[in-house]
Amino acid sequence: MGRLTSAERRRIFLTQERTRQTMLARMSVAPTADIDHGGPSRHRLRRLLRTVLILALFTGGLAFYEFVEFHPPASLMEAFLQRR
Repeated sequence: MGRLTSAERRRIFLTQERTRQTMLARMSVAPTADIDHGGPSRHRLRRLLRTVLILALFTGGLAFYEFVEFHPPASLMEAFLQRR
């Protein structure tokens, strides 16, 4: 059960081969010179977005630090003891 005859195997092989040839033909015809990777303008935009994100995180951290009470422990022992 589940075994293919030689004719079925041959038909599957020919179908796969036809599909491969079609894909290769499409790839060879496709214009590769028209692909635009963005160039310098994309890099500038990326750098600007990265800078804005870093500044937003930094100012958010400063705002969080101002509004939340933070009491660093004086020693490791105080850090691991339970607070009452």
